Amino acid sequence: MLKTYAAFFNLLQSIIDIAILGSAWVAVYYLRFYSHIFRTTKGIPDIKNHLLLMVPVVFICYLACSWSGFYKSRRTQSIFKQFYDLLKASLLGGLLILAFFYYVKDEPYSRKLLVLFVAMMLIGLSFSHVLVMVILRSLRKKGYNLRYYAVIGAGKKGQQLVQDIEHTGWLGLKCAFFADNDPTLIGTELLGSPVYGPIEKISEFINHCKIDEVYLAIAGNEAHQTYPILESLQCSGINIRIIPDWGNLISISNPVIVPIGSQVLFSATDSPLSGYKLFLKQIFDFVVALSILMILSVLMLVIALLIKLSGKGPVLYKQVRVGMDQKEFEILKFRTMKDDAEKERYSQWSKPNDTRCTPIGKWLRRTSLDELPQLINVIKGQMSLVGPRPERPYFVKQFSENYKKYMLRHKVKAGMTGWAQIKGFRGDTSLRKRLVYDLYYVRNWSFAFDLWILLCTPWHVIKGKNAH
Repeated sequence: MLKTYAAFFNLLQSIIDIAILGSAWVAVYYLRFYSHIFRTTKGIPDIKNHLLLMVPVVFICYLACSWSGFYKSRRTQSIFKQFYDLLKASLLGGLLILAFFYYVKDEPYSRKLLVLFVAMMLIGLSFSHVLVMVILRSLRKKGYNLRYYAVIGAGKKGQQLVQDIEHTGWLGLKCAFFADNDPTLIGTELLGSPVYGPIEKISEFINHCKIDEVYLAIAGNEAHQTYPILESLQCSGINIRIIPDWGNLISISNPVIVPIGSQVLFSATDSPLSGYKLFLKQIFDFVVALSILMILSVLMLVIALLIKLSGKGPVLYKQVRVGMDQKEFEILKFRTMKDDAEKERYSQWSKPNDTRCTPIGKWLRRTSLDELPQLINVIKGQMSLVGPRPERPYFVKQFSENYKKYMLRHKVKAGMTGWAQIKGFRGDTSLRKRLVYDLYYVRNWSFAFDLWILLCTPWHVIKGKNAH
């Protein structure tokens, strides 16, 4: 029955999309040639020819939508992924139409018309898909268009899965039952769903329930013993979903599928910043850092002059730090200490009222202005504007021995500011709490998250908490 509903909604969505594409093609004709917004130098094409071209144009755009996966099940897909697919389909449709127009040389169509049509196509399809998605999610919250699933494994992992699904009620997923081998759980109820057992009888339980999917939430030998049962369920048309067992490993991003021959591998610790995301972040860092450096150049020259007048020694202080992929680099700061401050044998944290600091150095540290030269590190690509703060090799070695997950911080570029810093954890503060915030940033990185941290940083600097 669920597949029938899915086919119906896909058909309905297709009809709506075709109507929108056709309407956009007609509307763009009048907007381009009769709105007086755009100049017409090559004449106005006959409306009849324009309408005749509507059939191949709509067909091309519909194919682009199909290739982009519009008409597959998108129940668990985020709205951002759906909008990305809409953008991809619109651009692909525009390129295909451009190729089509290349062979229809007798039509006086311009690039303006094509750009307008692609924009109207994107807006129209976005509106229709968001509208349908909102309607479906509203119906699912009310108990309609539900998809029922069973969970093999009533332990912590299985219960956590059900709780996570319940927190996203708009998915329309409902747990029918748990299946487990634990005799103390069989016959009980967990999270509003009964626990049946043993697992080997799951086929019998499914025959009495309308199940669309089965989730495997157990691992080890117990999981291996269920594979023949899952194979038979799969052959009967039930979707099988398996929760990977990472053991003591930690996944810092969405697991990446790595196909090698006939094998499918999952990478648990690939950096979330890779591919085009890393490229865009580097461009953003370069442009913003260069702009800030130009704006604050006079202030930095004044600071450099004050440091030079305050005593002997260089204006800039260089220190080896560990960055992305554990690569070492020299971080730049305005010198805030006496020239012989680093002659001590062991590395140590700077502390409030540090006697090694110069008078101008104390002010620079309190205002965090000593960090400004790190904009040069950002421009050189050694650092980012936002990311975990880099540490000295001595401390990295020490911290990694005490905290096994510490090195995961180095999966992204070190930053001038970070999530831990705006939460008040910098300098000689709780390392464990700093690590928690840094790993949260690594797992949940996004451009919006970076912008939020950048916007919060000035307020944190003004408060001056733990700035020494």
